[in-house]
Amino acid sequence: MTEKCIILVLNNIDMRLLVCLLLFLVSTLNYGFKKNVTPYSIVISKAVLIVDGTISKVSKNEYQFTITEFVKGKSNSKINVVIWEEWLCDPRIKELKKGQRLILFLEKLPNGIFYPVNESTGELYVDDNSLPNIFLPKDFSNPTVLKKGIAMFLETYTFYGNFNDRFYQNINFVRNKSIFEVYKMAKNNTAFKFLVDNAEYYKPSEVLQFFY
Repeated sequence: MTEKCIILVLNNIDMRLLVCLLLFLVSTLNYGFKKNVTPYSIVISKAVLIVDGTISKVSKNEYQFTITEFVKGKSNSKINVVIWEEWLCDPRIKELKKGQRLILFLEKLPNGIFYPVNESTGELYVDDNSLPNIFLPKDFSNPTVLKKGIAMFLETYTFYGNFNDRFYQNINFVRNKSIFEVYKMAKNNTAFKFLVDNAEYYKPSEVLQFFY
């Protein structure tokens, strides 16, 4: 075999190794940077404020938000919300701008400013009375159904446990209605049904059993 042929074979081997290495790195990076999605039953429970409204002003690190409806909690009608930092696996679906309607699930930082729970999970865009985020559960069909479902969920379930438990092993919900009542209610609201299935995964206690 001539020297030129040997070099050509070695180059082909190197190319195959390089391709294999790249494929391995891509799969590893995709796994390493996958967004940790928090279930909405926990997002709703963790949020101190769930509101519907519009952006009134955008600055470098935060935006001012004018609330038109409180779904959970109370605050001033105008609040400041931190602009969370986008990354590879959690980009914004639209630009934040004045007049944009949002439904927000917010926790409160020590400095008094609000922050969306789990970044994009807690910041839902609303356009033409629909929720355009394709990653949302299909059961969140429109803002009216979603807000009603959240209200029904908050009236039915109470969360106990550690919100910072990444693997959700030490959490529990308490249900104040029988499972039969809950499933009957779920027939009237797709968002509530989704949240019920979410919460029932954690095998909630039933408060009614304490009275027997």
